[in-house]
Amino acid sequence: MKADAAYFAAFVICAGSAAASDFCTDLQNLQASVGGVELALPGTSNAVTCTQSLMLSGGTQLNCGWPFAYRAPQAADTFEGLVVAVTQCLGDGAIVTTDLNVNHPDFYDLQTFRIGGQEIGVSLKDKAALSETYVFLRVTLPK
Repeated sequence: MKADAAYFAAFVICAGSAAASDFCTDLQNLQASVGGVELALPGTSNAVTCTQSLMLSGGTQLNCGWPFAYRAPQAADTFEGLVVAVTQCLGDGAIVTTDLNVNHPDFYDLQTFRIGGQEIGVSLKDKAALSETYVFLRVTLPK
């Protein structure tokens, strides 16, 4: 439990509006989750059920995905808003990297945040075959 507390300690730094603070609390509470947890986008009631998956490294992660109409401007706005919210939750100590371009016809953008052994990914993915665009949030869980 001590490792879990340290693992997510950065979330206590949440700054900004009450909506951002509520989101930071929800994000922090994901540490005790075992999949099937509901998470709403910051400042909205647009909630989805996040699912747990195994990582190649042997760890586990929670994945949350919000669907939008294909290439809808709201998807890009939601992606940017989620990046801002995660940045506020983690504070200035987080290292942010942008994923490299992929050789794929669909659009893809990924911002990965790392702080104190924690990794959170926020991505925007067009899925032409599904005629949908998704905003994903991926949160690694402590081992």
